[in-house]
Amino acid sequence: MQAFRLVSYTLLALVLIGCRNDSSDSQENNTESSSNENTALLADVATNAEIPAACGNGGLALGDVVAVTGEHDVHEEADLSSPKIRNDKASEILGRDHYHVIDNSTTVRRLCVQSDWTEVQIQTPDWLTHVKGWVPNAVLREIERHDDGGRIYVEDDFLWDNDTSQFKQQIIATVNKISVENQHCSQLDTASIAKSSSRSTTGDPVFFVTCGSGADAFNVWFRPTDAQDGEAFAARVPLEKNAAADACELAAKQAAINPSTVSFSRIWDLAYIPHVSGRARVVSSFTAKNALNLELKYRIDCLFDGPTLIETNIIESME
Repeated sequence: MQAFRLVSYTLLALVLIGCRNDSSDSQENNTESSSNENTALLADVATNAEIPAACGNGGLALGDVVAVTGEHDVHEEADLSSPKIRNDKASEILGRDHYHVIDNSTTVRRLCVQSDWTEVQIQTPDWLTHVKGWVPNAVLREIERHDDGGRIYVEDDFLWDNDTSQFKQQIIATVNKISVENQHCSQLDTASIAKSSSRSTTGDPVFFVTCGSGADAFNVWFRPTDAQDGEAFAARVPLEKNAAADACELAAKQAAINPSTVSFSRIWDLAYIPHVSGRARVVSSFTAKNALNLELKYRIDCLFDGPTLIETNIIESME
C-alpha cells in the first residue's frame, strides 16, 4: 500500500512538473510571438517612414540634394516649351530678360521626381535658394560622398577654362584635400576656381578656390602639385585679441615721429574682428605728438594673416 502511494505521489509529481513546463513553454511561446509581432511592427513603421511622399503626376518627393551635369534652363512646368524661370533682379539691372540656369557648380534639392522631369530648388549658391522650377531628369546626378558624408568632388563639378583644364586631375585632387583638411571648406564654390594673376609666375601657376559663403567666404590658394607634395590646408587660427592689439600698438609706435608719446586705446576705441579664414583685423585710435610737439589723434587699422601683420593703415582723426 505504501509502495502504491509512493508510486502515485511520484506520478503526481511528474504530472505537475509536466504541467508547469507546458505552462512555461506556452508563456515563452506567447512572449516570443508577441516580441516578433512588435519587431515586425517596428520594422514596418521604420520602412514606412523611409517611403517618400507622393507628389504631382505620379511623382515622389525625394527631398535629397543632387548635382548637375552641364548648363540648363529651369522651367515653370515639366515641359521644354514651358516658360523659363525669369531672373528678375538681373533683368531689371541689365534692361533685358535674363533667366535662371543651373550648371556643374550648382546643387539642387529634388522636390518632386516624375518619370522624365524633376521639380528642383537650388541649394548652392545659397543666394539663389529661392529659385524653384522643373528640369529634365537626365541633367541630375548623385553626389559622391565619403563614408562620413563629406562630399567627393569630381570632374563634372567644375567649370573648366583654358588655364584650369591643363591641370584637371591635380586640381580635383587638391580641392578634395582642401575640403577634407580645412574645417571651414566643407562647402566649396567650384565655379570660383581660377588662376591667380597676382601670384602666378612663368612655370609656376597658382590657383584659388572660394570656401564658405556670405561674410564667411574666403579664398584658399594652391599649386597643382600641392596634393602630391603633401601641402597641408588645415584651417589657420586668427591671432587672438590681446596679441593682435599688442602688435597693432607696436605698429603705431613704429610709425610715430615721437614713439614715446603714443597712447594707444585698448578699450573704448578698440575693435577686434576675427575671420574663419585665419585673418583678424584690429581697428583703434591713438594719440601722439608730432614734430611741432602738438598732440594729435589718429585712427589705425591693422590686418593680420594668422600671426603675421600684413597691412597697416593710419590716418589722422577728424574728431
